[in-house]
Amino acid sequence: VQDDPVPFRCQTSAGVQDDPVPLEYLRDPQYGSYDINLEVDLITPEGSTTTIAKSNFRHMYWNVKQQLVHHSVTGCNMRPGDLLGSGTISGTSTGSYGSMLELTW
Repeated sequence: VQDDPVPFRCQTSAGVQDDPVPLEYLRDPQYGSYDINLEVDLITPEGSTTTIAKSNFRHMYWNVKQQLVHHSVTGCNMRPGDLLGSGTISGTSTGSYGSMLELTW
């Protein structure tokens, strides 16, 4: 297990945040993400597996720091064990779309 996420830091696929431009409190001078491969598989009751989508965490527009700040700005505390949901993480190619709706286009 790797404890230090720094080796996995990378530029986001967005490059810069300009659509939409984050509010002042969400601006991150070190805007970036992590290179984490993601894969969604469907496993049938019979055990057959089909890969539905492959993407990468670098496609997140809002990074983890921004999500944490947005969550807590109104005073909502985070505690050990709390989870943050990323939502859909879609890439740029057909096989990397992150939602069932996108996959049907």
